[in-house]
Amino acid sequence: MTANDAGKTIVRCDGALPLQLEPLQSGLVCQRLSVKFHHYFAIDSTNTRARQLAEDGAREGEIVIAEQQTRGRGRLGRIWVSPPFVNLYLSVVLRPELPPVHAPQMTLMAAVALADTVACFTPDPPAIKWPNDILVRGKKLAGILTESSVSAERINYVILGIGVNINFAHALMPEAIRGRATSLMECAGETVSREAFLGRLIQHLDRCYGILGEAGFDRIAPRWEAYFNLRGQRVRVEMGDETLAGVAKGIDSNGALIVEGERGQFHRILAGDVVPLTD
Repeated sequence: MTANDAGKTIVRCDGALPLQLEPLQSGLVCQRLSVKFHHYFAIDSTNTRARQLAEDGAREGEIVIAEQQTRGRGRLGRIWVSPPFVNLYLSVVLRPELPPVHAPQMTLMAAVALADTVACFTPDPPAIKWPNDILVRGKKLAGILTESSVSAERINYVILGIGVNINFAHALMPEAIRGRATSLMECAGETVSREAFLGRLIQHLDRCYGILGEAGFDRIAPRWEAYFNLRGQRVRVEMGDETLAGVAKGIDSNGALIVEGERGQFHRILAGDVVPLTD
């Protein structure tokens, strides 16, 4: 569990230190995840490295974690801003025993684990923006990027990428995201231990992943719905060149968003960006 600089030069923020993972790992007790850290000072993308490890036979629960990403990715081809030593950027290798049609459940399971973790560190309740963003006070605090390798009959592996703004000062955020992003430090009014958050997150992931595998998505869905604050509200779903307006009704058994259209018809949304409508 060594940190590698991967040939990159990064500038350390004043007072910020690399993650101390050895003490954290020794205190973890997990039922499903055999936690092994691959810790980098700087890397292009933790998801890219985790996928390489998965292809090479990495065990379930191996985690790629970086102090900085030079090409961090979000959903829909967006860039994930990844300054060094202040946030968390990690990707977990999972090998769920689920049919491929149920692969989207992994994202929603992870969103519940992430929201449960955020709730431990901020006085304001988190909300899930379908399918993978965690909001606090209406601003994005964390996100999930899930990538899968599937065959006709099984899921070979899932890469669960997670980015969390921990001690990212609002004044230091790029202007392009400053109005719609936040961090735990901004919400809690004080700096937050990245190791404490990471440890709690791994334990929540281990628990939620175990529930999904043993009891099925029906046990996870109510927890997800409890964090989904757009139920019954008018939304616009942007799907590339196509846009749909209607009322968000919740999710189905596979994690698709159900939207009731203007004429009462129901639409099953598999991918898209959800925007709440106030008019």
